[in-house]
Amino acid sequence: MAKSSFMTHKFWMGFNGFVLLFLAVNIGTVGVEVDSSIPFLIALGYLVYMFIYLSRSAMWKLAALFSIAGAGILFYLGGIIFGYISDNLLALAWTHIVLSLLLAGGALAHFKMRK
Repeated sequence: MAKSSFMTHKFWMGFNGFVLLFLAVNIGTVGVEVDSSIPFLIALGYLVYMFIYLSRSAMWKLAALFSIAGAGILFYLGGIIFGYISDNLLALAWTHIVLSLLLAGGALAHFKMRK
């Protein structure tokens, strides 16, 4: 079965970069809601990593994507389960979980498309 032209290595790099951008925006929004600069620093870290990730493909960068996705899921899901997430942040927490799942799926697809 031939690979579809849109399901290439470069497509998945772009897809994962796009999801990282949405995750950074979501974290920045959390920073506005909780009036803290820490989420903004984390969002900046996501954006810096996005540019490193898009610069050239390497296996460690895919491992970092899986780590970022797993950490985001565990952090926000744990916050929801244990009641640390306030009601005004609940939608942002679920958004982050869904985006992190998309990132993990994109990282897996990128891993499978590597030459």
